[in-house]
Amino acid sequence: MKRDYLYSFIKIISRLMSILLFIILAICIYLFISLNILSKNYASLFSYTVFQIGSNSMAPTITTNDLIVVDITKNVDVDDVITFEDGNILVTHRIISKTGHGFITKGDANNENDKQISTEQVVGKVVKILPNMGVWFKVFTTPKIIFLVCFTLFMFSLAFSYTGKRILTKSDDFGIYYSGIKFKKGGPDVK
Repeated sequence: MKRDYLYSFIKIISRLMSILLFIILAICIYLFISLNILSKNYASLFSYTVFQIGSNSMAPTITTNDLIVVDITKNVDVDDVITFEDGNILVTHRIISKTGHGFITKGDANNENDKQISTEQVVGKVVKILPNMGVWFKVFTTPKIIFLVCFTLFMFSLAFSYTGKRILTKSDDFGIYYSGIKFKKGGPDVK
């Protein structure tokens, strides 16, 4: 009875690890295609993207090494913190006024306003700030770490996949089970 529960538990864990591994690989492939093949400046999942902050221009609201979650939208208004493209650079500042052709933005810690930006330059609105998570973001998005996580999940999945017992046939010399190695009758019984 206990073995049936253990067997079911191990099967569930194995399937969950396989699903998690598949999801991680699918996300990695999607991000690779978006950033490298389609040459986008950022990749989005379900109309959200994540950026790491590289300066203190929005301090104390947003500081260096914070992560921000950005809702990709053009529907922004005054006092919203937005991310916009300035050439090849992504900038995150607050909208301080609306003009006929776009917006004027300014970093909270800056003394001067930015130049006017158009609505087309807007990437989206900041919806969540994750303080000091940029270091972890760098660690977990390096290719070596992603490979190690996938490899570990794959190995755990293999370790937890259990095919169940089967009866030794005449052509089998031995079988490996949870209880040990079983030899054909007449041979040694090693446990």
